[in-house]
Amino acid sequence: MRIIIKLFGGLKANRDFPQNEEGDIVLELSEPIAVGEIIETLNLNKKPFIVILNGVNLVDFSTKVKDRDEISLFPPIAGGYR
Repeated sequence: MRIIIKLFGGLKANRDFPQNEEGDIVLELSEPIAVGEIIETLNLNKKPFIVILNGVNLVDFSTKVKDRDEISLFPPIAGGYR
């Protein structure tokens, strides 16, 4: 099972992981695991963050990934027009 993880806004994994041509992390898993477990494995440099799974905002980190899932992680964003 292959999962792609995209990090945005200065997020970095504190460990080395295999990457694809675009610089996204590529995880090869033998069985489905929870998104929260994947996040812990990445040992990210910043928390909290927003999690998008296959284009949908994810709030339940116990959701298990499936083959070819794509996880995007963003730091919280603030600001706007005053």
